[in-house]
Amino acid sequence: MSGDTWLPQLAALVESGRFTDAVAMFRRRRLPAHPSPLSAWVELSDLLRAQGRSSEAKAVLRDATARHPDFTPAWHRLGLLLHAERESTEASQCARRVTTLAPANPAGWELCAAIEQKRDDPAAAIALCREGLRHAPTAGRLHYSLAQLLRQECSFAEAADAYEAALRHGFDTPELHRNLAEACMEAGDGVRALAKLTAGVGRFPDNALLQRLRAQCHWEYGVPGDALAPLWQAARDRPQNAALWEVLADLLNRLGRNEEVRAALAEARTHGPPTPDLSMLEAIACAAAGENAVATRLFADLTAAHPRHLGARLAFVAHLLSTGDPERAEAMCADILGQDPHVQRAWAYRGTAWRLLEDAREAWLLDYERMVIPLRVPPPADYAGAEAFFRDVRDALETLQRTHAHPIDQTLRGGTQTNGYLFRYKHPVLRKLEQQIRAAVREALEAFPHDAKHPFWGRRAIAVRETQLRFAGAWAVRLRSQGFHTNHIHPQGWISSALYVALPGDMRGDAGNIQFGVPPVEMGLALPAARVVVPEVGALLLFPSYMWHGTVPFASEQPRVTVAFDLLPPR
Repeated sequence: MSGDTWLPQLAALVESGRFTDAVAMFRRRRLPAHPSPLSAWVELSDLLRAQGRSSEAKAVLRDATARHPDFTPAWHRLGLLLHAERESTEASQCARRVTTLAPANPAGWELCAAIEQKRDDPAAAIALCREGLRHAPTAGRLHYSLAQLLRQECSFAEAADAYEAALRHGFDTPELHRNLAEACMEAGDGVRALAKLTAGVGRFPDNALLQRLRAQCHWEYGVPGDALAPLWQAARDRPQNAALWEVLADLLNRLGRNEEVRAALAEARTHGPPTPDLSMLEAIACAAAGENAVATRLFADLTAAHPRHLGARLAFVAHLLSTGDPERAEAMCADILGQDPHVQRAWAYRGTAWRLLEDAREAWLLDYERMVIPLRVPPPADYAGAEAFFRDVRDALETLQRTHAHPIDQTLRGGTQTNGYLFRYKHPVLRKLEQQIRAAVREALEAFPHDAKHPFWGRRAIAVRETQLRFAGAWAVRLRSQGFHTNHIHPQGWISSALYVALPGDMRGDAGNIQFGVPPVEMGLALPAARVVVPEVGALLLFPSYMWHGTVPFASEQPRVTVAFDLLPPR
């Protein structure tokens, strides 16, 4: 409305807290002239909510529904607002009112399902989506909501079909293509997954995440041909899209294709100034090529220009350690940890710097004897012994190993890894395994020393106080002969782990052992292992997520099967 010169006055009234005057002005100026006066109530509630005044927004909507009990948009908007604020009982009443007034409107069913999902009742949420689709069978977004819920419940084939239905009915987003492909992978259909990702990048060729997933799927399922060839072409077709060049260079780097990394970065540079991530990858490529002085200059320039770019700063620290400057590396780690004391990679690098400097603080940070904690995961009460239990666990995990090669962006070599969070699966033996792990870990936490200032011990108080441990991730790995884990840390964790489910019976010497304290080989630091542990079936090791760890390759026709997880203190 061109004549709405009073709107800035209204906004000023709302911002200053004069809500009675704002509502009076809105009703006086807007309602009489609006072609559909009822919708003005929703507009006013949106205005109030945008100013952070949700209580007043709810009051406006409640007033609207009281005056006009058949006005569906007000019921829906009120339900959304209540749902966002976790007032689930009244939110559900509003959503049900929407489905009664307008059963063919999918928004009401979506809201009903979302409320039940937040109440941790996925079965009820799925039933509501199905009921809504009987009234609105062409509602693409509702098909998508159903697919998300089915995938959450591990009904992967059904979820894939529901994603397909959403796509047929016009819900076409990059996220849909990604989730559709992942549901196909989880259902064990890698061919279909790759086809869906290929279709997705055809539909959204500038979406770097979809391009990355398509390349990873190609690689992990062992499809013939170069997994990165389509990504090369996509970057060249859209040379101004820096995100595509970033993904390409990163995956080339992870696959050790160093010459191609530099070629990709050089080509990207001809199309515009590099992004911070491209500059970081260029510095890493120079270091990999032995051009240390050039890499140091590039890192210094990058971190000076982008002091908040954590990835660049950590990459610079690793480079400084590799080139014999632990003092500077340690100082940078101290600065990073002063801003965020939970950056696990900074603690890992700082511990390495202290070790190189023979600083006594290394022993405080990395007490390998006390912090590598061996436990036993006992079998559940309905099992005669650990051997039978872990045999069943092994068999259950075998059904989840869908791929043929290790993930490009993970640390295992010569093996495969399960997709997604392991303990979401409904398999009874995995449910029992999770329960047994939780009990064993909780007992271990009770024995942690009290040291509030320590980056590992100090987070124990929160975890012990809460009733539930929080998993940051859980997965299973199946290593083949000559398989191993490169030395690494877990940047998203607090406590990391290795649980041994099945081991070859013919491993000899150090083969298959887990070692602690050895930095990644590409850092070029000749530091020996600080502790080595021989694995045993049923044994669980806990250790700080910032502690370097890796495994020694083994030769056997039998696989080496482990479960790993990361824990965080409860929020």
